[in-house]
Amino acid sequence: MRACSFAAFILAFSRPVLQPQASSSSDEPGTVGVGLAQLYSDQQPNHRGPLVVLRVVEGLPGAKAGVQRGDLVVAVNGQPVPGRELADINAKEMQGPVGGTIRLALARLDGGQSEINLTRVPYPPHTNAATDPFAYAVPGNWGMDQRWNFPLPWSPKLPYRGVEDLFYAPNFANTNSPEYHSYLFFWWIEGAKVFTSEQLQADMLVYYRGLAQERGKNYGFIPDLSRITVEYRVDPQGRQAFGGSTAAAFSGTVDIYDTHGKIITLNSEVVACVCPGTDHIAAFFGLSLEPRTGPIWTKLEAVRDTFGCK
Repeated sequence: MRACSFAAFILAFSRPVLQPQASSSSDEPGTVGVGLAQLYSDQQPNHRGPLVVLRVVEGLPGAKAGVQRGDLVVAVNGQPVPGRELADINAKEMQGPVGGTIRLALARLDGGQSEINLTRVPYPPHTNAATDPFAYAVPGNWGMDQRWNFPLPWSPKLPYRGVEDLFYAPNFANTNSPEYHSYLFFWWIEGAKVFTSEQLQADMLVYYRGLAQERGKNYGFIPDLSRITVEYRVDPQGRQAFGGSTAAAFSGTVDIYDTHGKIITLNSEVVACVCPGTDHIAAFFGLSLEPRTGPIWTKLEAVRDTFGCK
């Protein structure tokens, strides 16, 4: 979710959503199984272009209707997309209850065009591959990035080998929501010794300075890297067990640029362990603008506690 991913998804990658329909029989949030990002456009004053399909979930309505990765969504429910914010499209048109319908106008990779109606169904939970040496579960209405391998494209100087799996709250891109910029990620990296707070702080500074440069490139601003700050400390009150093993817990703050070129301060929790019988570190990272007493942290920590080493 970086180059056209983490950078693009924060421009507004999110789950499709729609206003409640009279025919809806449930208040349960639903999905059509299509993940979107918004493209940059020189033709719009705000540079918000059409939406590109980044992910299609097998077995859900989008896939069944033939939506494919790379398709462009040019209108939703008859309203043109260019010039509109994806977060606004999500909140007013895409998000909604099970049973509601969404009408998408698509420009296909082969040059063709089509219009399709999709009916939302319940979200399936996100689970990782059964072949992984670990397992976790994330609510299905959270956004999901693709798996990234180290070295990470936006922070290639991080000296690790392994993978990162990233998920973000349903209203991650909505600046008016308490879930704005709330997300989590897991690391599975080679190493037989959990990092210290000093090492974690140094690594995350590299990580977020690299992300700032990518966001600046994608969203048209020049970041001042000296304004990216990271502070972590050992948290004796934090989670002392993780993945079925004794864990190290850290808490702190991260000052980063959002996709609007604004510095924001995220509260952060990190819990890490060496998985038993392996030479790999498993780590959970939770981040949000909300204080650690906020309700979003109940959700973040619930995901954290699903993680288990095999």
